[in-house]
Parts: sequence; C-alpha cells; structure tokens
Amino acid sequence: MKIKYISTIAAASLIVVLGTGCGSSKRAPQPQTVQIPQWYINAPQDNEKFLYGEGEGDTLKEAKANALSSMSSKLIVTVSSSLKTMTNSTTSSNGSSSYSKNVSKLVNMNTEKIKFTNAKIEHQAFVNYTYYALVSVDRIELFKNKKREFDLNDQRIDKKYNSMKNFALLEKIHILQDSIDSIIKAKHDAVVLNAINNKFNYETYIKKYDSYLDKLDQLKAEATIYVTSNSSYKFFQDTLIDMLNQQRFKVVETPKSDIQIKINNKIRYNKARGWYIAKISTVLSVISNNKIVSNYIINTIGRSSTSKENAIESASREFGKKIEKETLDKVIFSKNKR
Repeated sequence: MKIKYISTIAAASLIVVLGTGCGSSKRAPQPQTVQIPQWYINAPQDNEKFLYGEGEGDTLKEAKANALSSMSSKLIVTVSSSLKTMTNSTTSSNGSSSYSKNVSKLVNMNTEKIKFTNAKIEHQAFVNYTYYALVSVDRIELFKNKKREFDLNDQRIDKKYNSMKNFALLEKIHILQDSIDSIIKAKHDAVVLNAINNKFNYETYIKKYDSYLDKLDQLKAEATIYVTSNSSYKFFQDTLIDMLNQQRFKVVETPKSDIQIKINNKIRYNKARGWYIAKISTVLSVISNNKIVSNYIINTIGRSSTSKENAIESASREFGKKIEKETLDKVIFSKNKR
C-alpha cells in the first residue's frame, strides 16, 4: 500500500508539470483593480448653497437613500448640539428647565430622518457590483420649503393661543393641552431650520413656545377645584382630594370654583366565603361653567372580611392607584369622555 501511494503522488505531479508546460505560452488572467471614485472617497463639504451626502448600495435607489441618510445625519449632529445647548441654558421662572417639558418627544423627533424633497444625484458609479452615489440638496430651496411648513404651524399655534381670552379657565387649559404636540414639533422644526440656515433665529421661537407651556402650568396651578360625592362614605372623595393636595392643586370647599368634580359611585355588594365584596363603578364628571366637560369612568373592587364599609374603603385604595396610573392631570384636564 505504501508503494502504491507514492506512485499515485508521482503520477499526479507529472500531470501538473505537463499541464503547466502545455500552457506556458499563455499567462493566467490577472484580477483587475477597480478603484472607488474619488468624488465618493473625498466627498465635497457642505457650504452655504448646498448640502452633500454620499452613499452606497446594491441598487442606485438604495445608494441614493443612504446618501440622503448621511446628509440627514450630519444635520442631526448640529440639531443635537443645539438641543443640548437649549437644555443647559433655558430656565423657567420656577427654576426648572422649561425645555424639559415633553423632552422625550423632542428627542424622538430629533432621531427621525429629515426628509429632502429637492435632492439631485451629482455623480453615480457601479464598481465591483456596488452602486455609489453623491447627492446634493439646494440649501436655500430646502430652507424655503421647510420655513413655509413651519410658518403655517406657527400661525395655527398663535391663533389658538390668542383665542384663549374668550374662554373660561378650564377651556383655556384644554386649548393649550391640545396644542402641546404642535408646540413640541414647532420647537424641533425651529432648530432644524437653524441647522439648515444658521442665520435663522430659532431662540425667539423657542422662548415663545416655552412661554406657552409655562402658561399652561400657570393656569393649572391657579385653578380652584371643588370635589363632591353622591355617597355617604367619603373614602373616594377623600382619596381624590388627598391626591390633588399632594400635587399642589387648589382644593376649595365651595362650589364657586373654576372646576367642579362630581364623584358618582354605583355600588354592588356581594358576600362569598365570609368576604364582603364591593364592586364599584365610579363616574368622575369634570364641570366648568355648569357644563360637563368630561366623564371619566373607573371600575374597582374592594374586599373585607369584617364589613361592607371596609370593602368600600378597600375599593377606594384601588381607585387611587388607577388614577395614579392614568395620571391625575389626564383625569382632570382631558376632554375625552370615557
């Protein structure tokens, strides 16, 4: 077996030699070196007139999309820097950062890709089965388009704010509550506009929008609230008043208030295995100017081994937890009827 193995190797070596000899007059093809375009490696820098972005992909469409994403990322770095400056420098009268209102929404919007409607492919190439693209955007035109959208939103916000003088306090709160998302978007868009055109003074708009949010907090702090209940047991009423006091709302003992909250409890009793069970459906009616603004329904169950009264008290604790989960602010100042 050993001799056979050597003979096989020798034969194979002879074939290789003969094969090489037969093809000695022709050289094997050399791999071609194709370079990535210089306009991609050294993409032009942004200037006053144009923004640039470079990208690659399996298709030209994908390469263009990645180029726009690159362009967007560069702008987002500028936006993030401005937002950080706002966080550190903007302080409201009560000593807290007014920028911090709904900051999570603003940060989430910042991470979204900025949409470009006037993108142009300056260069494109197909190298080693990959598409490369250099894309430009007219900075002046982009600013005009974004500013037009921004102005429309800004005007709507101002119109709503200026209309508040014709309404009662709770309705003013509702107007500002409904404007929060628009205000947060406007704050974000103002910073983006500054990133596109550094001459755009976004700080003036930010201060205005923060003053609107401060006004909302001020109105809530000024509002007087009167709480009543249809039940002889005051557990639910006391729970709600305690929560209002903890959050520094002004609770008064007279119906002559800005806001009235009526607690209407429908109680069903049951007894099982020695336990008193109280199933309670509570309707919180928020009233302003003698009109019901919203109804909020909360269902609870209380249990006690000693009495019906203790079962109701148990249900009132669950009532407080459910309000806390939904937030007291939402329960009182939301217009949505549930």
